[in-house]
Amino acid sequence: MKFEPAKISKVIEQNYSYLMPDFYEMQIEYISAMNNIYKDLDTALIDMFLTNKLYQSENKEIYKASYSKFKINEISKAIGIPRETVRRKKIKLTKNKFIILNKNKKSFHINANLINKKVFEPQIKISSKMLSNYCNFFSNKDVFNKDLDLVSFKNNIEKKFTLYLPIFLNFQISYFTNWRKFMDMECIYIALLCALNTSTQLKRKSSNSNEIFDSNEVFDKILKLSDKFGLNSTSIAEITKIPRTTVLRKLVILQKLNILKKDKFKRYETESFVVSDNSRKTLYPHLLNTIKLLGLLISECLEIYSSKELKII
Repeated sequence: MKFEPAKISKVIEQNYSYLMPDFYEMQIEYISAMNNIYKDLDTALIDMFLTNKLYQSENKEIYKASYSKFKINEISKAIGIPRETVRRKKIKLTKNKFIILNKNKKSFHINANLINKKVFEPQIKISSKMLSNYCNFFSNKDVFNKDLDLVSFKNNIEKKFTLYLPIFLNFQISYFTNWRKFMDMECIYIALLCALNTSTQLKRKSSNSNEIFDSNEVFDKILKLSDKFGLNSTSIAEITKIPRTTVLRKLVILQKLNILKKDKFKRYETESFVVSDNSRKTLYPHLLNTIKLLGLLISECLEIYSSKELKII
């Protein structure tokens, strides 16, 4: 059964202020888990790509996937990381036994047992929670023509996660690669954390009047947000486990990109992506692309779970 990603994306876009905190929470939990595992976010992104590449091989099962060529140029071009960086990260992945190289050093295999224990478990928890929250919202808004059994849907993801894994990885790779055109992975981590804080504050302040804003209106609301509670550099460093001196350098970059702004107390929050013509032309389209990717992620997961014969109205 087919589910139209554009229809789901439209619902997300129209209810941006309500739904996006769940998305940012998922991304923070995911990137935090990857940072704890790999101790390096570029390495995490490379291993995401390699895992997805092997999983989508002829066998369709990571446990049975055969060796595949390790092509530095292909990886570099696909995820936007310099060739030399990919080469260095390959050495790190090999040393930490996330990938196993064969004798000629030109092909690799994923260490399935290690990946399953360290990587799959947090992905299952993180993705199933956000997807069930979103579908709960869709059901309440009558987006589906019959109720979605949320418990069954979440259990299906958890029990048969290998079916959903390539969809989840495709989303994450596309998302991070898209935003890496502007900034590195540590900047993305910090920007996501501040976005979660800002969007949660906005949602909390708007909950009394049941106000929900679309992706354009929400930035006008951010500009008017009073009693602001941004995050300072120390809090950001403690949460992300990125050294404070590095956090300070990344914050300068994010301010120059008009992604974050700083108040008089040196607290940081999301800047309005429509505050300037440049932001509207560069950053806002990438935000809309994120919404498009989310629609695709959810629709493809629902297609797997199509035995319930759900339909979009």
